[in-house]
Amino acid sequence: MKTTGRVSRKWACAASGVWAASDVVGPLRLGGTGAERAVAVVVVAVAFTAVVLLVPMPLARMLGRAAARNQRRMAEEPDWGSSDWEFFAPMRRHLLYVGLGMVLSAVVLTVVGPAAVWAGVELSAGLGLDVELGGGLKDLVTAGLVVAAVETVLLLVLALPVKRRRPGALRSLAGYLLCLAGLALAAAWLDGVETTGTPWLTLAVVAALFHLRFALTLTLPVPGVASLILVSANALVLWLIVWLTGLLHIDGFWPLVGTVALMWVLEWPSRLANAAAEAPTNPPPPPPDPFWPDHHTPRSPLY
Repeated sequence: MKTTGRVSRKWACAASGVWAASDVVGPLRLGGTGAERAVAVVVVAVAFTAVVLLVPMPLARMLGRAAARNQRRMAEEPDWGSSDWEFFAPMRRHLLYVGLGMVLSAVVLTVVGPAAVWAGVELSAGLGLDVELGGGLKDLVTAGLVVAAVETVLLLVLALPVKRRRPGALRSLAGYLLCLAGLALAAAWLDGVETTGTPWLTLAVVAALFHLRFALTLTLPVPGVASLILVSANALVLWLIVWLTGLLHIDGFWPLVGTVALMWVLEWPSRLANAAAEAPTNPPPPPPDPFWPDHHTPRSPLY
């Protein structure tokens, strides 16, 4: 029952993403009467949900099980007599699983999702519906990313009533809304920043695409350097969105920097909330010194 509800929620959110993509992605056209357009949205959303869930699901489950086993090994008492290579093997595996998870997510977003949209469009056309996805590869990838981005944001909204998921959903949704506010301020205040199509929908979609980026945290001893690096990474992400989708026109380097700076400043409360949530309330005791384990610590003969 839980699986059915989860799939139904993803399908409903994907249908909203298909509708949004048909409005902001010009080459994706859903023609016909209102009922025919609704049927086309349903068909494309079904194909998108089925492909995105079924194709990477076995790999994601295998990766999740392997990561869980490795976490249990990391929690066990290490073998202090092992070699350095064996001692750090769980940490190397942890980094490998994190990297593989990021690669799998990127492949789902940029390959599997667009392929699912294409399959849905072809299926709709085969059923006699007036559906077309023209353009080139960039337009296909854009359509898949828009569907995935809108679906992700709407799934956060649907997660709010679930008690155990509410705190994380609230923080993530707040970050999205704050980024959207910064983007809207940039479009209103900065010269060289313009939207295409319906402004509010375009800004909401661009903010949703920006919200798909990997959340990076960086701590460096030099004040301000970590923020500069993260802002630069966000600027690169926003530039890629502008280049790929064409939904937002940013004319030049400084308007791009100004837009990212506004988004970064307004998103600050969300980042603080995430940092507070990730910080343990009762920090664990420091790990034993690997070069002198506790059970080998010399003691004074007076004790």
